[in-house]
Amino acid sequence: MRLRGLNEADIDIWPAFTDFLTSILFVVILFIFGILFSSLARSSSQVEQMQEKQRHVRKELEYRLKDKIELPPEDGNLQRVILRIDESGGGGVIFQRGSAQLSGDGKRLLDEIVEILEENRDEYDTVQVEGHTDDVPVSGTHPSNWELSAARAGAVVNYILSGRPHPGNKQLEPWRFSANGRAEYRPYGVSESRMTLEQTQNPRSGPGMKYVVESNQIEGKSPVADNPRAQRNRRIEIILTYKVNRSSKPSNAN
Repeated sequence: MRLRGLNEADIDIWPAFTDFLTSILFVVILFIFGILFSSLARSSSQVEQMQEKQRHVRKELEYRLKDKIELPPEDGNLQRVILRIDESGGGGVIFQRGSAQLSGDGKRLLDEIVEILEENRDEYDTVQVEGHTDDVPVSGTHPSNWELSAARAGAVVNYILSGRPHPGNKQLEPWRFSANGRAEYRPYGVSESRMTLEQTQNPRSGPGMKYVVESNQIEGKSPVADNPRAQRNRRIEIILTYKVNRSSKPSNAN
């Protein structure tokens, strides 16, 4: 074996070094892809769990409330379930015209809804309550439909959280809830894309937007009488929201 007389030109270590670097790079790539696929698998599993929770709550609402509420078809948003209560449903009128005081029918229907919410309290994260009205101006205790719709949403939240005993004696946490008024500007059955288009085409139309009037009134019928469109718009929407990664209950710190 010839060792003497070797010089640097006789020993070429570059191929071995590049092979070593290639091996290290290959291991790093495998490690990164492993982390990525693991993360995707966890996310997929969490989404499936979230969807299963949604399906469970929808089935409960459909089975127990039947024709009293409306559950709109899934709209592609995987993180919410909407239930609607309006004057055309079998649950009865929950508010008198121009009032934010719950009727007897409204309280009885909310009692049924609360029971389902309490029994399935771990199946959703937050509850958004939205009030909607027709486009008829109000008079009396509320300056406009904005205040009326917000007051109705607040009345629903207050009743749900009123602390009266229910089967199982479970209380819903107030931090989950929010109340919002939409007035007449989210008419029933009108898509957000149409509202956006109308506003884009008529940027100065202000509160008298054409789609609002079209969606509230039928020719020859009064919007405050037996107008089915206006009845649909005089509604409460309760929106159950979901998160892929469920957050913990917030602290009481201010």
